[in-house]
Amino acid sequence: MKNWIWIIVLVALVTSLGAQDAEKPKGVFSMLKVGQLVSLKDDGSAYSISFFDDEIPLGHTAVEIGEDYIVLRDIAGAKDVLLPVFSLKSVEKVRRLTK
Repeated sequence: MKNWIWIIVLVALVTSLGAQDAEKPKGVFSMLKVGQLVSLKDDGSAYSISFFDDEIPLGHTAVEIGEDYIVLRDIAGAKDVLLPVFSLKSVEKVRRLTK
């Protein structure tokens, strides 16, 4: 009977770990997470998304992240923009330089 309990606990643990991995974005958006503050720049033919290590107020918030798209909401909360991956030039992480 004790073996069955351990098997059930192990299966539940593996299943929950697998679900967490499935939620984490991969590829182009792997550095971003939902709720993160980002800056959106229109480079003419493509967009650039940038963000900082620290929580610095920026113009947009990541609302939804898919494998091949991202949804950003402006700071006023009035407009959402869905950006397909092919419309992006870059996703940039800006680090604070220390002396």
